[in-house]
Amino acid sequence: MKRTILLLMAMLLLAPAAMRAQDNESLYSGWGAGVQLGAGGMVPTGSLADDLKGCAFFTGGLTVEYNRVRLKIDLTYSQPSFKNENPYAVYDDQGRNLQLNGTASTTSLGMSCQLGYTVWQSGRFRVTPCVGVNFNRLNWDINHIKWEADEQGEVKPLIDDVTDVHENTTGLTASVDFDIRLGGKFVDIGSGKSHYTSTVRVTPFITHAGYSNLSPSVKGNWIGLAVSYTGFFRLISR
Repeated sequence: MKRTILLLMAMLLLAPAAMRAQDNESLYSGWGAGVQLGAGGMVPTGSLADDLKGCAFFTGGLTVEYNRVRLKIDLTYSQPSFKNENPYAVYDDQGRNLQLNGTASTTSLGMSCQLGYTVWQSGRFRVTPCVGVNFNRLNWDINHIKWEADEQGEVKPLIDDVTDVHENTTGLTASVDFDIRLGGKFVDIGSGKSHYTSTVRVTPFITHAGYSNLSPSVKGNWIGLAVSYTGFFRLISR
C-alpha cells in the first residue's frame, strides 16, 4: 500500500512536467534562424607557425536550424603578423633580400560553411559539433628592393616598387558550439509568432590551411576559440 501511494504521488508530480514538455515541443516548428557576432583568438601550428603569428579576430554569421540539424555560415576578419620578412624567398646572387613585407600585418578574410547536429541539450545548455569547409584570403603589400651605393659608396637597400599580393587557401574545419541560453521571449513576426532566444556561444575550433606559393610552402592548422552573442528566432507551430 505504501509503495502504491508513493507511486501515485510520483505520477502526479511528474505528469504536469511531462505534459509541459510535450506542449513546449509541439509549440515550436522545426525551423529556426539567427545571427551571431563575436570575437576570439587563434594560433597557427605546423610549418604555418614558421611564417605567421597568432592573432585576435572578429566574427559574424548566420545560423539556420531544422530540429537538431544546424547549418552555420561564419565570416572572420583578422590581421596575423608575418614572422618571415621574405615569404617568397626572393634573393639576388649575393643572397640579399629582393622582397620584403611592406606591411606589419596581413589582412585575413575567411568564410566557413559548416553542418552540425545537436548531440546534447538540457535546460539552458546545448552542445553541437560541426564540420565543414573554410576559405581564407591573405592580403598584404610587398616592397621590391634594389641595392644601390649612396654618395659615400655604401650599398643600401632601396624600395624600387610596392605591389599588393594575396594568397588563398581552402581547408576542412571542425568546431563544437556550446550554447548557453540567457533568456527568451515571444515576438510577432509578420502574421505569425516566433520565440526569440539570446545565447552566448563558446566555440573551440580547428581549421586546416596551406600556402603552396610561399617558399618553402607552409601548411598547418589554426586552433582557436570564439565567443559570440547569438540572437535566434524559432517559428511557432500553428
